[in-house]
Amino acid sequence: MSSLEISTLTSTEERLWHAFPTGALVDLRSGPDDGPDKATSWPRTRDVRAEVIAALLNGSGPDAGGGAGVKLAGVRVVGRLALAHTHVPYALDFERCFFDDDLDLAEAETRSVRLRGCYLTGLEASRAEIRGELQVEGCRLGGIGLYAARVFEIEISGTTITAPPPEPPDPDADWTPPRAAVYGDLLVVDTAMYCHDVVVDGQFRLPGARIGGYLHLDGAQITHEEPDRPPTPALLAQGLRVDTGMFARRGNTRAENRFTVIGGVDLSGATIKGGLMLPDADLVDDRGGTALRADHISVEGGVNLSGVTASGAVRLDSARVVGPLMLSGARLGTLDASGARVEGAMVCNEGFNVHSLDLRRARTATFEDDAASWPVKLRLDGFVYDELMPLPAAGTRLPWLARDAYQPQPYEQLAARYRAVGRDGESRRVLLAQQRQRRKAAGVPAKVWGLLQDATVGYGYRPWLAGLWLLGLLAAGSVYFASHHPAPLGTGGPHFNAVAYTLDLLVPVVSLGQSGAWNPSGSSQVLAYALIISGWTLATTLFAGVTRILVRP
Repeated sequence: MSSLEISTLTSTEERLWHAFPTGALVDLRSGPDDGPDKATSWPRTRDVRAEVIAALLNGSGPDAGGGAGVKLAGVRVVGRLALAHTHVPYALDFERCFFDDDLDLAEAETRSVRLRGCYLTGLEASRAEIRGELQVEGCRLGGIGLYAARVFEIEISGTTITAPPPEPPDPDADWTPPRAAVYGDLLVVDTAMYCHDVVVDGQFRLPGARIGGYLHLDGAQITHEEPDRPPTPALLAQGLRVDTGMFARRGNTRAENRFTVIGGVDLSGATIKGGLMLPDADLVDDRGGTALRADHISVEGGVNLSGVTASGAVRLDSARVVGPLMLSGARLGTLDASGARVEGAMVCNEGFNVHSLDLRRARTATFEDDAASWPVKLRLDGFVYDELMPLPAAGTRLPWLARDAYQPQPYEQLAARYRAVGRDGESRRVLLAQQRQRRKAAGVPAKVWGLLQDATVGYGYRPWLAGLWLLGLLAAGSVYFASHHPAPLGTGGPHFNAVAYTLDLLVPVVSLGQSGAWNPSGSSQVLAYALIISGWTLATTLFAGVTRILVRP
């Protein structure tokens, strides 16, 4: 650029040349409505060649002090502003400018780069080091490349980013790259990354990125649809690391845009400190896939999915959440939280609506729901909770368990919860329901034996039933034998007593001397045998039931 002489500059470029040493603003706007959308009608006097800007920033211009920099407003930048592989110790500031080509900062080292209200075909900053702010506010551009870049702080707000059309698929290629609008793989941000109210048409990529502070996507609208290609998530952030919280809430604009993703979100393997907050988000996968994938995610500070609407599955398989998992009012197709660990409350009430919920092997400190929010399909085997809210009578909770195919653990878990709060009667009612559910899947002999145990002693959880049966049989036998005395077996025996005789037949381990002294015949003998068999049956079922209770932890 040393060949660029002052005599070859246009009057506008000369103004910039003299303003550069102090960083003074060169403003060519004619009014507040004179933006880059009207650049086709701008006079040529508002043109500044990209090579002139590059020459200044590369040290080929006048001597510059500490405040030097390029600060332009209402300018058309002609040509590609190529600063790749250079060291730029000055700030770049463009306001409501029009670039007819890319701004290329690939592998550059620079200070702050600010683009406000600008139109440009793209910003390429892969492997760049920006030791200040990267600001893209109110702009329109065709993509941002931040692959393996390092930036002190990023603000991309109110901006529309439209990825270029995809290349025709190569039939011989093993993989076709996605149509990426923001390419932030392995990006490192020292402080925070703010992306408020951005509209992204194309994939937003942050796999392996590290954000030292906040990641804000409030009000962002991300759409990535390629019908003729294999589905890839619209927001791809596998292995993302955020140190102070990820927020994707309503936006900052007056319309309060909901965070919307069409094409799915992939946060699998991410590590987020400070919480993952997606309240009222709209997550859509029209191809029937996964709207939100957060398998093996680790979050400190809780996860807020309250009010989320998801068209497609939401996956929290083996997630670890320190803090609450809020799902109140969420409307989901499928929620897979199998193997999840929530060190706080899991809240699924106040309009929570999901067709299928998988909580197998999950664990939470508190599980809070309501009957109106119970899913049609529910899987609970291995689900462990320290507290269940609400905890009404067992008859209210048992239909919740019945929505899953029978497994013993969910019944034992619920019974343990009742027992822990001193409600032993409700605990026994749950365990009785467990035995009845198990009987439904048993073979015929086991069903018969189960029915007998249920009718006589309630599987041991209702031992008073045996007493009722005993009293009933005792009364019936006593009445019968009072009018049908059996014949004596010999002389010298006890005086016949119908009640004692019936009790002697019924209770196999007690002898009152009556059954051995009298010999029934005919119908009396049939009744005697029936009482003996009934007594042994009651004793056996009662022993089986009591044993079941005693061996239970």
